[in-house]
Amino acid sequence: MESARTEMEMPKNCVQSPACAARHGNAFSRRQVLRLAGLAVAPGVAACRGLVAATDDETRVVEQTRSKKSPSQELWVGFSQVDITPPVGAMMTGPGLARAVGTDDPLRARTLVARSGDRMMAIVGVDLVKIRRDLADAAIAQASQRTGINRDAVMICCSHNHSSPFVPMGGPNNADYLAKLPRLIADSIEQACQALQPARMFLGRALVFDGLHNRRVISKTDGLALNTWLRKVSDLERTPQVLGTAGPIDPELWVARFDARDGRVLGTLVNFTCHPSLHDRIRLKTWSADYPGVIADQLAKAFGKDVVSVFTQGASGDVNPNTQFDANWREKAGVFASAAVHAAQNAVPAKGSVVVDYARSDVVVPRRDPADWRPEAVARLDWRPDMFEAAKRQVVHMPPTREVPVNAGRIGPLGIATNAGELFVDWGLDIKRRSPFPHTIVSELTNDWVGYEPTAQGFRQEGYEALVGPNFVSLKGIRILVDTAVELLRKLWEKHSR
Repeated sequence: MESARTEMEMPKNCVQSPACAARHGNAFSRRQVLRLAGLAVAPGVAACRGLVAATDDETRVVEQTRSKKSPSQELWVGFSQVDITPPVGAMMTGPGLARAVGTDDPLRARTLVARSGDRMMAIVGVDLVKIRRDLADAAIAQASQRTGINRDAVMICCSHNHSSPFVPMGGPNNADYLAKLPRLIADSIEQACQALQPARMFLGRALVFDGLHNRRVISKTDGLALNTWLRKVSDLERTPQVLGTAGPIDPELWVARFDARDGRVLGTLVNFTCHPSLHDRIRLKTWSADYPGVIADQLAKAFGKDVVSVFTQGASGDVNPNTQFDANWREKAGVFASAAVHAAQNAVPAKGSVVVDYARSDVVVPRRDPADWRPEAVARLDWRPDMFEAAKRQVVHMPPTREVPVNAGRIGPLGIATNAGELFVDWGLDIKRRSPFPHTIVSELTNDWVGYEPTAQGFRQEGYEALVGPNFVSLKGIRILVDTAVELLRKLWEKHSR
């Protein structure tokens, strides 16, 4: 994606740094260098650092400027997307670990970098089912080294796409692909930094009730949860009555749209709460970005082919599309995509100064006790008992505590809270309820993966997500992660409300 030129006609993709301009032979006066540095090289941020060496005079001027407060609080944004599609033959996520035979649509790392004053933040939407902490840390370290962006300012947000590569806890599976992944994610962040330009923010929202459901229903027989995909649910002998769903959905589909000064749409930040499991990966065995990819395609069709849409997944641990692995998956995904386009078209300007800020806390949480195991809880599901046994063995070998990253960010009136697990939707609604921001989104599976995170009621009702293996962080630990996200949001709000 090409960057807009500054009024001094810097080369494309290098709007940040006089050093980048030097690579292309531009002759800048001392005054021009100062002006460029003041606009685009905030303290601690050298957006094209390490690409080339500037002249001695340029370097001195830029370094002097970095030590001063950035003169502009104006919002700048940059977008980019990098292909992260695995090769044919790599293992797919899901039962059986099938080998991919092709690609329906590419997987991407799509990045929004937002900056105001001396604060710059990157939100990366990746078309992956999850990401391990070591992979996220490596990508963040590379991006920070290349661009100067603060480690705490990077959120790598997985869409939870089920037609993506298997990401094991360790071992040789997909090792070659995963070894390259941090570099590709860092490439996307770097390119978004290089595309920074002044922008305006617009916020839109659609309420989506079609095409999704809470995937846990309550059986009248024992008062416990059954997952809607289980064959047992459709068997009137074994499940004569269900008493509705165990929880709600979150119908909000948010779109933050960012426009250039000339009115062009540069890109969007999208948030929605539903498992991406529409694409028929079981029959096709092909890579696909699922419905988040369709949303991105439709937004580009509506606003321009260069528009990049960064997707973040809400608290969807217990929310599924109404059909899974469907032959007509694109049509089903079109319901969500149409809602996103509608939200973007009807977005309203953000009021006042659009502040960009971020915070991160790495918190230690206790593991769930592996002995907290009721064999009948597995047997009553009548579904993949071998999987539960294998997952339980993994939990037994985990350390008793685990450090987990929690991030929060703000772009104007929009608060962003992250979680590394698959949060139940009630947790996401709780974060929104307690957030001081007028508008808040939750991004799960960010910068790490810590399994399913049910509520207290979810644990009592059992079901797939609440059993040892799929869940391995204790209820106490989940509460710590949720409370930390809310506290970070409050600090960001209060910091700029004084």
